Amino acid sequence: MLSVDVAHGVDAGMFVRDYHPSARGTPLVYLHGLAGHGLVFEAVALHARLASHRHVVPDLPGHGRSIPAPRPAPLTAFADHFARWLASRFGERVGLIGHGLGGTLAMLIAERHPGLVRAVVDIDGPKTIDDCASFRPAAELTLADLGGPGISALRDAVRRASRGTTTAEDPGRVPCDARLLHAWGRELVTLAEEGSLAWRLARLSVPALFVTGSRGAVSQRSLSRLAEARVVVAEMPDAGPSPFVERPHEFAAILGDFLRFKS
Repeated sequence: MLSVDVAHGVDAGMFVRDYHPSARGTPLVYLHGLAGHGLVFEAVALHARLASHRHVVPDLPGHGRSIPAPRPAPLTAFADHFARWLASRFGERVGLIGHGLGGTLAMLIAERHPGLVRAVVDIDGPKTIDDCASFRPAAELTLADLGGPGISALRDAVRRASRGTTTAEDPGRVPCDARLLHAWGRELVTLAEEGSLAWRLARLSVPALFVTGSRGAVSQRSLSRLAEARVVVAEMPDAGPSPFVERPHEFAAILGDFLRFKS
């Protein structure tokens, strides 16, 4: 890895880390998973293989250092908000790299604002209801449950599904706003139940790559849907639900090759 200075600050209500801010390659913007935070991408952002790119890594609203959160917005509304932020911050199209929830957000942004996006890398974004074991309890909660044991159980389930994504700054308890966890978890379940996410990813007007570990969070049914939709899938051997954390060198190589091919 490279030793570099990292700029950081609050922008549009999000805590944002900016690695290699003067790099001239396509800017890469990272979207973490539900109940996660941006630091999970640091090993990739600092990888020598990707040093020609600027890496911009926000903590999404209600997550990590972006707490407190605003009132939850629907995922499509947040995708539009994030697109306006991209347009104001960058003078060119960006690559979007998203994990789980972030993969779904990356797809929504590219779907609705293709002129801002050069490529999408979706890491284990749910494609069918089989991928939503950790989110499905959200659909059973009511707003009255948010202050009680139900939301704590949901947080714990999401964290268990995202095992392996903790960092030195976060020794195992990832801050996440309960309202956002509830609202966005329910939306992910609804989208997955509709069954069209693989085809929506395939129909994007920008290049898309789906990355998963061989022991990942995506089901066989979802992999079959992706194959039917002819989405390009990169499977990382011996990697689990967060392959970019477990095997950053291999992930950086996959990402670098994809970006070079699509440039």
